[in-house]
Amino acid sequence: MRNPLIKLPKKAEMALFLIGEELKSRRLFATLEQVGFCDSMYEPHLDPLILKCMDLDNEDETIARYNEIMDKRSRKINEEEESIVKQAMKAYRELIMGKKK
Repeated sequence: MRNPLIKLPKKAEMALFLIGEELKSRRLFATLEQVGFCDSMYEPHLDPLILKCMDLDNEDETIARYNEIMDKRSRKINEEEESIVKQAMKAYRELIMGKKK
């Protein structure tokens, strides 16, 4: 998740990396679900790590908003790294903006 034009704090870099991995995982498992492969115990759930890394609370409203953002952004990625980084940055920004409200 490095962009040579932007210097990010390590904590933000870690959150962006985790968000990117979560987006890829959600995309993969959503695709598997379309072909009948549901509720796998192998699906990683990075949600608690991401929430903690971003200092977001564990309230129901926060989790619902988080899931809505992650689901929306995961549907917009493709196999190109640039796409994943772009959607991870958008998800990060949306989560931070919601935190400030």
